[in-house]
Formats: sequence, C-alpha cells, structure tokens
Amino acid sequence: MIGFNSISTSLHASFQNQKFHHAILLQGKKGIGKATFAREFVAEIFGGKNSHHPDLLLIEKEAEKKEITVDKIRKIADFVNQTSAISPHKFIVIDSACELNKSAANALLKILEEPHPNNFLILISHKLHRVLPTIRSRCFSVKIPDLTLENFTEILRQKNPRIIADELEFLSEICDNSPADALTFGADLTRIYGLFLRSILNKKIGEELLRKISDKNFSFVIFEKIFEFFIGRLLKNLMNSEMKFFFDEQEVFANLTQKFSNKEIFAIADEALILLHKTTAMSLDKKLSFINIFNRFVIKS
Repeated sequence: MIGFNSISTSLHASFQNQKFHHAILLQGKKGIGKATFAREFVAEIFGGKNSHHPDLLLIEKEAEKKEITVDKIRKIADFVNQTSAISPHKFIVIDSACELNKSAANALLKILEEPHPNNFLILISHKLHRVLPTIRSRCFSVKIPDLTLENFTEILRQKNPRIIADELEFLSEICDNSPADALTFGADLTRIYGLFLRSILNKKIGEELLRKISDKNFSFVIFEKIFEFFIGRLLKNLMNSEMKFFFDEQEVFANLTQKFSNKEIFAIADEALILLHKTTAMSLDKKLSFINIFNRFVIKS
C-alpha cells in the first residue's frame, strides 16, 4: 500500500523472525488506510490477497452505533479458543480501539493480559488519547507516518485518473491528505465549498446550496469540514500568510477584511464554530444552524 512500504517490510521481518508481538497498535491519522493495510498484511501472512479468511476476525463498530460494545470483544475469546481452520496462526483486527466503550475496553484488557500462543491482535487507533493507557502499555506501538501530497495524489489518481491538479490540491488541504475522506466526500466538498464562497459574495445563499443543506440525507460532516476549513483559511489570510487561493477565496477574504475588523472576524469565527459544534452535539436543526452561521459573515451587526 502507498505510504506503508517501510512499515510492511518491518512487520513482515518481525513475523518471519518469530519476534512479532502478540498485540500491535497501529496509530496514525484517520483515513490514511491503516485498517486496509492491516487486512492486507494479514492476507499476505496467510499466503493470499483475500482478507476474508477463516483465521481472521475483524472487530468493528456497527454502522448504527457510536461505539464498539462488549459483545463484539467477547467474540475474541471464542475465536482464540477455537482450533485454527487453515493457518497455524490466527489474527484479530480491531478497527478501531478508539471506539471501544468502557466495558469493551476492560474486556479487551483481560484478553491482552492473557495472550494465547499463535494468536495476534492488531489494534487500529487514530485518537490515541481515547485508548486506555493500560491497553497501550500491553501493545507494541507502530506510528504510521502521515501521507505526503505525493502519496495522496497517487492514491486519488488511481481511483480517478482524470482528476485535475487544482482539485487534488484543494482536496489534499481540506481532507488533510486523508484519501478516505477525499474519496468519500470529495465531490461534495469541492462543489459545496465553491457554492458557499459564491453565496458569501452574493450575500445570499444560492438555491443549489440551500437544497443540498435542506436534503435530509445530506451529511452535516461535509459542512463541518467546509466551514472549519474556511475559518482556518480566512484566519491564515488575516495573518498575511502566503497561500494559494481556491475558487473565490481571494475575493471573499478581501471583502470580509474590508467589512469587518480583525477583532470582529475572530469573534464571528468563534461564535460560528461554537454553534457548529453545538449543532452536532445536540442534534439541532442543521438547516437553521447553517443559515445562522452564514448570516454572521454577511450581516454586520
């Protein structure tokens, strides 16, 4: 996998030399492919490319739940006590250890304290502070380096050879070089950010943008990313940092800095971010919150 060559070589050598730790913690930025790498690594150990192997157990959060529950972790105990189906080794991949609830984390800790021979756990983590220190201390931690722009570009071009350079640069910035985010949200991020900037210039929310925000199936994560990105770029421009502008940013930023003082912009940004995060945390009306946030940048009090 792109960006994982040195990690793969090191882990394969460790396994071949029988020095592979019974629990590996792969930590790194979200969306760079850690879980995919883990499954492909195990598939290679098993001598094939198919990650659906009877001696591999994948533990992950159910789509409708916010956490991995203890019943998922209890499956590990059953799995390690069974005889291997094909391989002399068995692997468990947990994606991710950041999403274990308290009971699940305690159940996993007990498993880690009593490792079974030839059974190996690979834990994925993108928020290390959410993993119990007692779990971390029983794992061999492997830091996955951030993907470079070149890595990110190569991955996206594999999926879409026709993608243009400007769009790649924009997605690299707004997705922080996370291919998973870019592939999942890329088209919406690109389109909606452009519509958002154009609406600010026009001092009115465009019809297409309002339709998207009003759609009950619209993921508010997209607007969160867009707005946090916009605020970061606006403040960076305010500090006279050298930057490449995307879409109508240059004109929008110039208009806002003429309309508001620096102090007012910082205050508006703080108020809008608080409302944005409150909307998600408290399940407030997303359309109304968006309109309120938008108005803060077009209406001078």
